[in-house]
Amino acid sequence: MTITPFDSPLLTIAIPTYNRSRYLVRLLNSLMPQLAEESRVELLVSDNASSDGTPVAVEEYRSRGLSIRSIRNETNIGPDANFEQCFAQASGKYVWIMGDDDVVLLGGIATVLDLLSEGERSGEYDIVHLHGKEISFEDTLPAIHRQPKFEVIYDARTFALKTHVFLTFITANIINRQRVLSLPHRPFSELTGTYLGQLSWTYTAVRYLRKGAYLREPIIAAGGDNRGGLSLFTIFGVNLKRITEEWLVEPALVRVILNGTLQVFFPPWALQTKLGLSRYEGEQLDTLLHSLFPNNLRLYFFVYPVLRLPNGPARLWLLLCRVINRLDRAIGNPLLR
Repeated sequence: MTITPFDSPLLTIAIPTYNRSRYLVRLLNSLMPQLAEESRVELLVSDNASSDGTPVAVEEYRSRGLSIRSIRNETNIGPDANFEQCFAQASGKYVWIMGDDDVVLLGGIATVLDLLSEGERSGEYDIVHLHGKEISFEDTLPAIHRQPKFEVIYDARTFALKTHVFLTFITANIINRQRVLSLPHRPFSELTGTYLGQLSWTYTAVRYLRKGAYLREPIIAAGGDNRGGLSLFTIFGVNLKRITEEWLVEPALVRVILNGTLQVFFPPWALQTKLGLSRYEGEQLDTLLHSLFPNNLRLYFFVYPVLRLPNGPARLWLLLCRVINRLDRAIGNPLLR
């Protein structure tokens, strides 16, 4: 492993990557004009022993003037360990770990830096949660059309109601690394192999929240190399349930996260799996989810109809679920409580 030193900045943007050079190039393209002469940001790329053109891409952008601190592992240590390495090696007070197939909308970096800098004056944030939108690989990178509004939140339950299952989206969370490392927490390495390793520091920040921020308009875009091949419902069912119970501890917080997973996350993925549109297969969804949430009525209202109705009615039921979730969000998420 080779590491190039870097001065201590306000924010580290860390990109763990493996064999996805074309997506990494797209992300670096989105960052390059936004980081020009920006001394408050460290850009870190942690290459998990890629065998494609990733090292060449990093050197190309470095030669074009993008200041990149690079880590290249001698062997593939797995995604969770690579995420943890990014968190451990970050020099910034805040760390923003980004999926290599995500992008930052033009103007997004300035928005984040303004928010974090304001926090340095009025009271630092423990976690900032960003809103995202979907993007395809062929889409032209959009810019922010208006200044994003944000909400400052001072208690963990309110923050969880705003974010719930989307706390698992690694690119959406900017973490006060200094604050998290000062708090009591279980070893981050406990979550290696769960495909949710980032929740170790994310849940620590939320559990002990003093001040957080929630951005309402999108400044990031997600969507790219959806390889499948993972046991999606095991990860976001078995693993997420256990991690949430062990790391968030407080029952009110745990309920919000798991209820959000049932209401918002599982229905569309269940339909895609049923229709053969996703590559996440090989799981007995009815049996698995019933064993995890036997007494949660959300399973039977939001998920089971999507699984058991014919395809046409199932699509309509998913649309109904989305309307209900939108209304629920508009009135403060009472269904998640």
